[in-house]
Amino acid sequence: MDIQVYQSHIDTLERDVTFRVMTPDGYEENNRRYPVLYMQDGQDLFRDEDATDGNSYRFEEYYRSFGAYLPKVIIVGIDCPANNAERSRLYAPYTKDFDVPDGINFEKHIEGQGEIYLHWLINELKPWIDSNYRTRTEGEYTGIGGFSIGALLSLYAGFAYTRYFSRVISLSGAMNIWMDKLEKTMDSSNLDCLKYVYLDSATNDSGRFSKPEDFINGAETVYRKLLDYGFDKEHICLRISEEFGSHSHEALRLRFPDAVRWIYRDLGDK
Repeated sequence: MDIQVYQSHIDTLERDVTFRVMTPDGYEENNRRYPVLYMQDGQDLFRDEDATDGNSYRFEEYYRSFGAYLPKVIIVGIDCPANNAERSRLYAPYTKDFDVPDGINFEKHIEGQGEIYLHWLINELKPWIDSNYRTRTEGEYTGIGGFSIGALLSLYAGFAYTRYFSRVISLSGAMNIWMDKLEKTMDSSNLDCLKYVYLDSATNDSGRFSKPEDFINGAETVYRKLLDYGFDKEHICLRISEEFGSHSHEALRLRFPDAVRWIYRDLGDK
């Protein structure tokens, strides 16, 4: 496996961005094309030294030990702002006012930039990745995932842009406080191209504004609505456990590899 680091600029957001591309074992020894998974919070994905708080998923370390048991996928980790308010604004696909009690460190108004960010990902980043790496370009082979509000963005992308993303990872998704907006997106979406959705939550997840029950209710609501739409139950994974730990990157170290395996479970070694 190999990880390369690149710098880019999102003109529409006037923001510089770093992204990392991990190619799987064997990439340099063959001419095959690979599925691609786009992950948010890329700085927290591979190595502790890159992580915002010094604690990452440690996926590079995991892959070096257990890569043989993972699907052969190119993973693109896109960095986000270190500031929580800026991160929420970047990833939120909606604009909304919140009734925030005094003393809670959360924004009373978020003017989401998630739609603009996804347009950059789809129209600029993805074409660059497809031109510079041997990828399976079709939406059938392309996934997107994230943690907390990055999971909200990823679910939105899977529902609103099924032509581009057919596999979605939601790790401790912070979508319950946005559910009124997300449900409207789901109601207006054609989910025929969506293939696999992974949802999880820890029973003691706790965000800046969301409580543990918010994370659980969010995952369960999305799961139920997908079933109501006729989505195949065998293609949705819902995992809620007290063993998942807290709302932290350390708690994702074992969950993330399982999620990758799950959303690419149908590909085998193709």
